[in-house]
Parts: sequence; C-alpha cells; structure tokens
Amino acid sequence: MSYIKVSYEVCSTPWHTKKMLQKLKQYDRLGFDTETQGVYTKAQRKEATKLLKEENVRPDHRKLALLVANNSGLSFPSLVRVTHFIFGISESESVILITQHPQEEFMIWNWIAEYKGLLLIHNTLFDLKLMYHRIGKFPEFYEDTQLLAKCLVNNADVWKAKVGLKDLMGSYYNPKWTLMEDYEPTNLKDPDFLDYAGIDGGAVVKLYENLEEHCNE
Repeated sequence: MSYIKVSYEVCSTPWHTKKMLQKLKQYDRLGFDTETQGVYTKAQRKEATKLLKEENVRPDHRKLALLVANNSGLSFPSLVRVTHFIFGISESESVILITQHPQEEFMIWNWIAEYKGLLLIHNTLFDLKLMYHRIGKFPEFYEDTQLLAKCLVNNADVWKAKVGLKDLMGSYYNPKWTLMEDYEPTNLKDPDFLDYAGIDGGAVVKLYENLEEHCNE
C-alpha cells in the first residue's frame, strides 16, 4: 500500500517564524495542531516521584511533589509549554514552528487570533484551552474535525466509534506515526518527532477533505 508522504518546513528562530507567519497568511485554510511539554523536567519529575515514596514527608511538600511528578504536556495550561505549532497546508505539506521562549509562543497565538482563514483543529478542547489561557481569545474561524467526525460516527461499540486522529487517518500515513510514544523529546528537532508532527498537520487537512466529500455525497 502506498502511504501519503508529508514534507514539512521547520522554523526555530523568531525571525524565521515571523517570515513564515507572513507566508501562511496567504492560505485560506490551514490544519492546526500543537505539541506540548510539562514545565517540569523529566529529572524533576523523577526526583518528585522518589520523594513521594519516602515516609514522614510534610503534607505541603507531598502535595507539591505530587503535582510535579504528574506534570506532563496534558496538564493544566499554566503547567504546560507549547514546543511545536504545526500548520497543515495540504494532506502532504506542513509547517512546524518550534518555540523555545514564552514570547515566541504568545506571538504565534496572537497571529492565530488575527488569522482570517479557516483553521482546522482536531480536538479544540485541548488546543483552544491553551490559547484562551494565554491570550484570552479564540480564532476567528475554526472547525473541530473531531466533533465533525463524532457527528457521523455513531456506534454502540465504543471501539467502533473512536474519533482520534490516528484512529481515523492511520491507514493513510506511515504506520510509525501511530506508534509514537515519546511526546516530550529532549531534542525539539528530533527527526522522528518532526516527522510525527508534520504528519499531524497534513492528516487534519486530509480528514477535513474526507468529511467534506462524505457530506457532499
């Protein structure tokens, strides 16, 4: 079987990111996704987990250690940093913006708030919660491909009604995409992780096109 191969461009400096955002303005529709990490390092989480196993730990220290140990890219927005912003241009082309400082993240969120095209997001409950926490705004025009799919997929068996992006689009792309487990790489430019992120952007666009085609039929 021939899978869709996604090519992508990566920007990792504020100057290149600003230039790329100017280019992205020309598109009237973009897929969108984020990759996140917890604000505490893996070493800090390991230390907190070790502390929780000790006896006679003060209650306030135990509470803090529990918060640190459980921190991840899925934690409450104030305990999360966005490392990658992914924009899908087509089913086979994406742009990945790597952010290493809060100022860069806020710059991109504000650009998204002003973007005049249609933003396609799979699971707005996560990405837009981050956006609203950061700048108190939402995109002007957006569609949630997960909710659209949920409206069409209706089955009493839960496993037949899954609407995760990989559940719906895994057959179109390299199977390695669905097997990614390390969502918080130490190297933000890790090639395998960038491949994973790039496919996310393209897959959202492909899913939306599939939904459009189905509804038009």
